[in-house]
Amino acid sequence: MKKILLTNLYKAEPLEIVRNAVPEGFEICFLEEQSEQCLTESIADIDYILAGGRIRITEDTLSRAGRLKMIQRSGVGLDTIDLDAMKKYNIPLYVNQGVNSQSVAEHNMLLILSCLRRLTEINRNTHDGIWKKQQQGLRTHELHGKTVGIIGMGNIAVRLVKMLSGFGVKILYDNIEKMPDEFEKAYNMKFVNKQELFELSDIISVNCALTDETRNLINAETISAMKDGVIIVNTARGPIVDAKAAADGLLSGKISFAAFDVHEAEPLPDDYPLKNVNNVILTPHIGGVTYESFSSMMNGAMRNIDLFDKGKYDEIKPYRYL
Repeated sequence: MKKILLTNLYKAEPLEIVRNAVPEGFEICFLEEQSEQCLTESIADIDYILAGGRIRITEDTLSRAGRLKMIQRSGVGLDTIDLDAMKKYNIPLYVNQGVNSQSVAEHNMLLILSCLRRLTEINRNTHDGIWKKQQQGLRTHELHGKTVGIIGMGNIAVRLVKMLSGFGVKILYDNIEKMPDEFEKAYNMKFVNKQELFELSDIISVNCALTDETRNLINAETISAMKDGVIIVNTARGPIVDAKAAADGLLSGKISFAAFDVHEAEPLPDDYPLKNVNNVILTPHIGGVTYESFSSMMNGAMRNIDLFDKGKYDEIKPYRYL
């Protein structure tokens, strides 16, 4: 039996979905504890890795991989994998790009609307017997007519743009490349630099990859350049936003409301600056996890491993790195 090692921890129904997706002739293995050290100590007799979660795959780990044929990423982010080491040891990496894009885009849309309508605050007040209809309602806002700034224009952001189109918004976006003119015209979009996006947006949605350039992109200085009462939503990667600066902005009122599905450290540490801030929605990196997306993710990942093992490289779902 060939061994597939899962770096993420699954229990109950998620584990059942994973087990049902395992191809014939393979067995799945799990880490005894969720750590890089345990991964490094467990890799010697592993044929495939299904990489998920936040455990880093380093050169030290790969140097001890005597049988490793391929790594399959369950999600799409690559910031936990040492790509230079993958090249050094000639280990291919497959990513089922876009597999959870719809799920994340819907969550992104949910968070934008929830911030505008201060949903968590009003829900809490209603449960507590506070019934101040007009007073609470006048502190909320419609999405219609707002300017939405989107940082990054990948699969998720493109789906978000299409969802936003029915709300009558203006979209500013910053991206490595300009989108086609026809797309911009269809969705009332304008290609701008980050400074202009910060200064003119009512709502800022972070949808870019985590790189050296984007780490702490949302910080005290960039927040100071934003509109008073701006809304910030991040469903990309936690370290793109400086949590302390965001907390300060929320407490001062510079940021009226915010929502973060991703965080600098996951799970949240006790001293996480946003933990006790009322005007922020925190979710546990759940944007890409629905029943539909998780099932599709696991079945697609296991299918790739099975096809790779059989040498059917042309049939493997994209994308292949290295």
